Amino acid sequence: MSSSSMSSDGGPTVAVKLFIDKAKRRVLFAESDKEFVDVLFSFLTLPLGTIVRLFDKQSHVGCLDKLYKSVECLGEGHFQAKPCKAMLLAPVNAAAAYCHRLQVKVDDSNPVYHCKNAECHDPWYSSASYAVCRCRNVVDDSKFIITDDLQVSLASTRVMFSLMDQFGIPGNGNIEEKVLQLNSAMMTRLLRRAMLTKQPLTGLYFNVAIAPNGTYLCKLPENLLAEQAAEATDPNFKAIKARLVQTKDNSSVLYAEVGQDFVDLAFGLLCIPVGTIMKTFSHLPQKGCMGNLYRSVAGSVKEECQGVLLTPKVAPFFGCSSNVLQVEELAGRRIFARRYLEMNPRSHDDTGVRGYIKGTPINFMVTNDLQIMPLSLTNTIQLLHASNIPKNKLVEKELTLNKTQVLKIVRAAFETREALSSTLLP
Repeated sequence: MSSSSMSSDGGPTVAVKLFIDKAKRRVLFAESDKEFVDVLFSFLTLPLGTIVRLFDKQSHVGCLDKLYKSVECLGEGHFQAKPCKAMLLAPVNAAAAYCHRLQVKVDDSNPVYHCKNAECHDPWYSSASYAVCRCRNVVDDSKFIITDDLQVSLASTRVMFSLMDQFGIPGNGNIEEKVLQLNSAMMTRLLRRAMLTKQPLTGLYFNVAIAPNGTYLCKLPENLLAEQAAEATDPNFKAIKARLVQTKDNSSVLYAEVGQDFVDLAFGLLCIPVGTIMKTFSHLPQKGCMGNLYRSVAGSVKEECQGVLLTPKVAPFFGCSSNVLQVEELAGRRIFARRYLEMNPRSHDDTGVRGYIKGTPINFMVTNDLQIMPLSLTNTIQLLHASNIPKNKLVEKELTLNKTQVLKIVRAAFETREALSSTLLP
């Protein structure tokens, strides 16, 4: 099996050998070299906003599409600085050093903008281009076994004999081996299936339709964040005030009136890597199999290289003012023979500026599916009209959200299109 090749359009590819049950029309498992597994693991480094952009705002992952569109629609005057909007719509991958060396790149759009003034005494650049990493993250010269739900393991006699017993190999005459050469477009399609389905390899090979509303959950489990409950009293977390407009019977939320702090938190999610979500919420998501991929890192990647996948960082200056997920920010640096100093795009003179939204008295309204817009009479009337809920059936409630409640909303944003109802209603 050739580990890499060129596709018909001239782009590079990575090879994967599928073991297919022809009678049941399903991929049983796959075998590959490290090049394919490297690209799979790179999925964990992608910022959530990048995933939405790659799928043209139709990722169907929880509330992320609505959140992304809210950034697009919000006027630039609401942002801390002009670059803030572009930062959220095209977040930089902090693991670019890891991704730049991949045979096939799912996303390769990290531009560098630098000062053109030759007399500048302290020239700057933004949206860092990182030096190519020379480390080989995945264990070298090994074969890997990948299940249909993307559990990755090093090939071993124990693993291979287990699969043979499970699927009746070699006695099962329906088993067919097929080598695929996957280019960037096909790996991107595999990414989408990995986010939304439990059988991404079968779906990719047989072009199975992805079920609609693949991440829709009306109610999330009561033990949603048991592991985070003890963190509700985190002294570094500032409680977030909100006014909830909901039905009197607790059946649904129309919207919440919130301030700049909530909007900063919500928009900041677009810059968070997938791996951070997997680390914070160990049993997430209900749909898809990115969790399997995350849990496979420890047994497939050299220990000194695991951090970029298991504890991914955000790019320099892309951190959020409310770091509820406690994600570390990559330090700024100098590039091009140390001539150019990286600057904070949100501030020309204060690298401590962290927020995306201006700290003004203006309030915002956030809908059940995390669509965010300025609070106004026009927007309120439009929401009432669209919901078909009579005003006399609505009630307002004052809320003060602690860290556990905010974490529940963050998780719900990734899993359901009723993020507020599923977390704030009794």
